[in-house]
Amino acid sequence: MKNLDLLPLPGEIKERLAKFAQQYLQLAQIAIEVVSFKENWLIVRVEQKKVNEKQLSRKELIDRVRKMFADEIPPEWRLTVSPVDYSRTDIDNITPEWIKYQMQELGLKAKHLTNQTGIDKHILTALIEGNPELTKWQKIAFYYYFKYHRVRQF
Repeated sequence: MKNLDLLPLPGEIKERLAKFAQQYLQLAQIAIEVVSFKENWLIVRVEQKKVNEKQLSRKELIDRVRKMFADEIPPEWRLTVSPVDYSRTDIDNITPEWIKYQMQELGLKAKHLTNQTGIDKHILTALIEGNPELTKWQKIAFYYYFKYHRVRQF
Protein backbone atom coordinates (compact mmCIF):
# COMPACT_ATOMS: atom_id res chain seq x y z
CA MET A 1 0.00 0.00 0.00
CA LYS A 2 1.41 3.35 -1.02
CA ASN A 3 2.24 5.93 1.66
CA LEU A 4 1.56 3.60 4.58
CA ASP A 5 4.66 5.07 6.19
CA LEU A 6 2.71 8.34 6.74
CA LEU A 7 0.68 6.68 9.48
CA PRO A 8 1.94 6.80 13.08
CA LEU A 9 1.07 3.16 13.76
CA PRO A 10 3.06 0.23 15.16
CA GLY A 11 4.90 -1.92 12.64
CA GLU A 12 2.68 -4.98 13.10
CA ILE A 13 -0.46 -2.97 12.26
CA LYS A 14 1.21 -1.51 9.18
CA GLU A 15 2.18 -5.03 8.11
CA ARG A 16 -1.41 -6.26 8.49
CA LEU A 17 -2.76 -3.30 6.52
CA ALA A 18 -0.18 -3.86 3.80
CA LYS A 19 -1.12 -7.55 3.65
CA PHE A 20 -4.86 -6.73 3.41
CA ALA A 21 -4.17 -4.21 0.65
CA GLN A 22 -2.00 -6.71 -1.23
CA GLN A 23 -4.75 -9.34 -1.05
CA TYR A 24 -7.34 -6.87 -2.36
CA LEU A 25 -5.03 -5.98 -5.23
CA GLN A 26 -4.27 -9.61 -6.13
CA LEU A 27 -7.75 -11.04 -5.71
CA ALA A 28 -10.06 -8.19 -6.70
CA GLN A 29 -7.80 -5.71 -8.53
CA ILE A 30 -8.60 -3.10 -5.87
CA ALA A 31 -5.76 -0.65 -5.23
CA ILE A 32 -5.72 1.15 -1.90
CA GLU A 33 -3.37 3.97 -0.97
CA VAL A 34 -2.97 6.48 1.81
CA VAL A 35 -3.37 9.98 0.41
CA SER A 36 -2.66 11.95 3.58
CA PHE A 37 -2.69 11.93 7.34
CA LYS A 38 -2.87 15.11 9.39
CA GLU A 39 -4.33 15.94 12.79
CA ASN A 40 -5.95 12.48 13.20
CA TRP A 41 -7.57 12.71 9.77
CA LEU A 42 -6.74 9.87 7.42
CA ILE A 43 -7.63 10.10 3.73
CA VAL A 44 -7.47 6.89 1.71
CA ARG A 45 -7.96 6.47 -2.05
CA VAL A 46 -9.42 3.26 -3.50
CA GLU A 47 -9.77 2.20 -7.12
CA GLN A 48 -10.88 -1.00 -8.79
CA LYS A 49 -8.18 -1.25 -11.46
CA LYS A 50 -9.69 -4.01 -13.54
CA VAL A 51 -13.06 -5.69 -13.33
CA ASN A 52 -12.73 -9.46 -13.08
CA GLU A 53 -16.30 -10.48 -12.34
CA LYS A 54 -18.12 -7.50 -10.87
CA GLN A 55 -17.64 -3.75 -10.89
CA LEU A 56 -17.98 -2.61 -7.29
CA SER A 57 -20.03 0.47 -6.52
CA ARG A 58 -18.62 3.49 -4.70
CA LYS A 59 -20.42 2.34 -1.54
CA GLU A 60 -18.97 -1.17 -1.77
CA LEU A 61 -15.44 0.17 -2.24
CA ILE A 62 -15.87 2.53 0.73
CA ASP A 63 -17.31 -0.23 2.93
CA ARG A 64 -14.42 -2.59 2.16
CA VAL A 65 -11.79 -0.01 3.01
CA ARG A 66 -13.60 1.01 6.20
CA LYS A 67 -13.75 -2.64 7.32
CA MET A 68 -10.07 -3.06 6.52
CA PHE A 69 -9.12 -0.13 8.76
CA ALA A 70 -11.85 -0.67 11.43
CA ASP A 71 -9.84 -2.46 14.11
CA GLU A 72 -6.45 -1.17 13.02
CA ILE A 73 -6.63 2.59 13.61
CA PRO A 74 -7.44 4.47 16.83
CA PRO A 75 -11.14 5.34 17.27
CA GLU A 76 -10.40 9.08 17.47
CA TRP A 77 -9.09 9.10 13.88
CA ARG A 78 -11.42 10.30 11.15
CA LEU A 79 -11.28 8.11 8.06
CA THR A 80 -12.26 9.52 4.68
CA VAL A 81 -12.35 7.03 1.83
CA SER A 82 -12.18 8.50 -1.65
CA PRO A 83 -13.18 6.01 -4.33
CA VAL A 84 -12.13 6.70 -7.90
CA ASP A 85 -15.39 6.89 -9.78
CA TYR A 86 -14.50 7.15 -13.40
CA SER A 87 -14.50 4.58 -16.10
CA ARG A 88 -11.00 3.82 -17.28
CA THR A 89 -12.25 3.77 -20.87
CA ASP A 90 -13.58 7.32 -20.42
CA ILE A 91 -10.11 8.46 -19.39
CA ASP A 92 -8.30 6.45 -22.07
CA ASN A 93 -10.48 8.09 -24.75
CA ILE A 94 -9.46 11.65 -23.84
CA THR A 95 -7.45 13.18 -26.66
CA PRO A 96 -6.60 16.72 -27.73
CA GLU A 97 -9.52 16.47 -30.18
CA TRP A 98 -11.86 15.52 -27.32
CA ILE A 99 -10.68 18.56 -25.33
CA LYS A 100 -11.25 20.86 -28.32
CA TYR A 101 -14.72 19.40 -28.83
CA GLN A 102 -15.62 19.90 -25.14
CA MET A 103 -14.40 23.48 -25.25
CA GLN A 104 -16.47 24.17 -28.36
CA GLU A 105 -19.59 22.52 -26.92
CA LEU A 106 -19.32 24.49 -23.68
CA GLY A 107 -18.31 27.76 -25.34
CA LEU A 108 -14.97 27.85 -23.56
CA LYS A 109 -11.79 29.43 -24.86
CA ALA A 110 -8.22 28.61 -23.85
CA LYS A 111 -8.13 31.73 -21.66
CA HIS A 112 -11.06 30.33 -19.62
CA LEU A 113 -9.15 27.11 -18.97
CA THR A 114 -5.95 28.93 -18.05
CA ASN A 115 -7.81 31.24 -15.65
CA GLN A 116 -9.79 28.44 -14.03
CA THR A 117 -7.11 25.75 -13.84
CA GLY A 118 -3.87 27.70 -13.52
CA ILE A 119 -2.35 25.89 -16.49
CA ASP A 120 0.07 28.13 -18.33
CA LYS A 121 -1.33 29.36 -21.68
CA HIS A 122 1.61 27.99 -23.68
CA ILE A 123 1.46 24.59 -21.97
CA LEU A 124 -2.31 24.38 -22.51
CA THR A 125 -1.93 25.25 -26.19
CA ALA A 126 0.74 22.56 -26.57
CA LEU A 127 -1.46 19.97 -24.82
CA ILE A 128 -4.43 20.82 -27.02
CA GLU A 129 -2.20 20.44 -30.07
CA GLY A 130 -1.04 17.02 -28.83
CA ASN A 131 2.55 17.89 -28.02
CA PRO A 132 3.43 16.47 -25.55
CA GLU A 133 1.06 13.52 -25.27
CA LEU A 134 -1.42 13.83 -22.40
CA THR A 135 -0.47 11.98 -19.22
CA LYS A 136 -2.97 9.93 -17.23
CA TRP A 137 -3.24 12.69 -14.60
CA GLN A 138 -3.80 15.38 -17.20
CA LYS A 139 -6.54 13.28 -18.79
CA ILE A 140 -8.21 12.80 -15.39
CA ALA A 141 -7.98 16.52 -14.68
CA PHE A 142 -9.58 17.42 -18.02
CA TYR A 143 -12.23 14.73 -17.55
CA TYR A 144 -13.36 16.19 -14.21
CA TYR A 145 -12.99 19.79 -15.37
CA PHE A 146 -15.40 19.26 -18.24
CA LYS A 147 -17.65 16.98 -16.19
CA TYR A 148 -18.00 19.80 -13.65
CA HIS A 149 -18.87 22.30 -16.38
CA ARG A 150 -21.51 19.99 -17.84
CA VAL A 151 -23.13 19.43 -14.42
CA ARG A 152 -22.99 23.15 -13.67
CA GLN A 153 -25.06 23.90 -16.79
CA PHE A 154 -28.14 22.15 -15.37
